[in-house]
Amino acid sequence: MNGKERVLNAFNHKESDYVPIGDQLIVSKVASEILGRYAYTGGGEFSKDTIELLYKGERDFLVERYVEDTVEIHEKLGLDFIRVGLVPSKNYSKDELPKKIDENTYLFEDKEINKWSIYKFSPESGQFFCVSSSLDKNGFEEIEKEIEILEKKLGEEIKFEDKSIFEGWDKIVERVKGKMAIAFSVGISIPIKPIYLECLILKPDWIEIYLDYHTKWAIEFIKESKKHGADFILGGGDLADKNGPIYSPEIFRKFLMPRYKKILEVCHNLGLYYVFRSDGNTRPLWDIWFLEICFDGYGEIDKSAGIELKELKEKYGEKITLLGNIDCSKTLIYGTKQEIYKEVEQCIRDAAKGGGYILTSSNSIHYNVPAKNLIYMIEAGRKFGKY
Repeated sequence: MNGKERVLNAFNHKESDYVPIGDQLIVSKVASEILGRYAYTGGGEFSKDTIELLYKGERDFLVERYVEDTVEIHEKLGLDFIRVGLVPSKNYSKDELPKKIDENTYLFEDKEINKWSIYKFSPESGQFFCVSSSLDKNGFEEIEKEIEILEKKLGEEIKFEDKSIFEGWDKIVERVKGKMAIAFSVGISIPIKPIYLECLILKPDWIEIYLDYHTKWAIEFIKESKKHGADFILGGGDLADKNGPIYSPEIFRKFLMPRYKKILEVCHNLGLYYVFRSDGNTRPLWDIWFLEICFDGYGEIDKSAGIELKELKEKYGEKITLLGNIDCSKTLIYGTKQEIYKEVEQCIRDAAKGGGYILTSSNSIHYNVPAKNLIYMIEAGRKFGKY
């Protein structure tokens, strides 16, 4: 069997020759170590590299290397699915690029609405994150401007006329079509910044407009993505920490459930599977997700928050496909080969019977995961994952 067949069998709760293996992200640093050259596959350093290459007018080089490195790392590791993403437009303007403040810091501006944010790359963690923004400064005033713009856009048709943003995606699909399953990411969520959570209580109509627009955009993007060879969606959005959801199940049911039902209907009409992803202790939301909305899968299953595959398999095993959950906060960073093998074996024992399981990390192969530990995880998956 090939990777695509294994993954589709998992979503259909059928056993294959082996448990399918993959991950939603292998950052450039880890890919570079395995491929023996500087690689452009993803993560915070990829975000920084993208900006720097666009400064130099090397957009086509970026796309070429993104395609080559992403395909090669997945083929070399024998993975069963590959996550694809958009690339910068061929028609990008250097005037619209972020301004460089220092070696690792960039200012993003939208002068039309006087919105800005400052992002910083951390060489220690590999993260590319927002350190300051106009939203932090202006609060409700800025959100009100955003909502006014989104409300106007709700009446406009969403089109993806610039096909060059799919160039890398299409070239990857051309290389692996029929051999690996194709995944992409799109989800809707209530941002878990305090100001948006305040709006849930003080300005709930703003949140409704915000979610209506992003739902509309997600649906049109899903339709377009099907044309480009997608098989399943890595969706959802972070909404919990180790103590539980940031907001209540009642809020999820009111604001997000009806919109996700619309998204799921579109996906299923197109033959796409939808995986909800969120770190943290999400238990209070499981019945809503898996019995009421009926998502096809669940990913970013957070072992460090006490979530184990066995519990999910016992409660919802015939309804959902589980992606996970080799601990990338501890085991994949610090674990020995024996410890990684043991955890992989346990995950397969707990979740693989009858299909409905794809072996992945608990989130991603991030900046601090040694390359050898990723290789150990895959080796163990092939050793213990034979049906």
